Amino acid sequence: RDQPRSRGLGDVYKRQKIFGSFSEKLHDTMFLLTVRKKFIKELTVIGVVLTGLVAIVYHLFIPERYFLWFPAIPIFFYLFGLLYIAFFSFSYRLGLEKLAMTYLVCKVLKFILSAFVLIFYGFVIRHEVVAFIATFMFFYFAFLIFETRFFLRFEEKLKLRQKNKK
Repeated sequence: RDQPRSRGLGDVYKRQKIFGSFSEKLHDTMFLLTVRKKFIKELTVIGVVLTGLVAIVYHLFIPERYFLWFPAIPIFFYLFGLLYIAFFSFSYRLGLEKLAMTYLVCKVLKFILSAFVLIFYGFVIRHEVVAFIATFMFFYFAFLIFETRFFLRFEEKLKLRQKNKK
């Protein structure tokens, strides 16, 4: 017997499972990277467009209401958006059943941080408080709509992927 022993079907199936799970993990990672890149790109575009539009409104129509801290508002929401997608990436790796809870945790965290920012500005800075609050709320709801829309589209894609796997 100079021939090496042939492998049984069990070995073949084991290799298929190993390579299959590796392929699935790679596909999931690529999907997650694509989603993250798309979110960050859309977040950036929305942030720049909204900031530009609001700045134009202030400078052309109500320049006396413009406040120095205006740029801090879109930066706050942009940074929170980056934190938001980082939470989703982490949650996605833990399991799909955690995504809805992650979404809710992010919304509560954003609400609490926003309340702190508004209280801080109102009591410490005290310059054009009404304009600051109105601008902050505009950005808050604009980014809330963007994030909710993105999350719902993301969930639809996940359901479609799960359906196609079966």
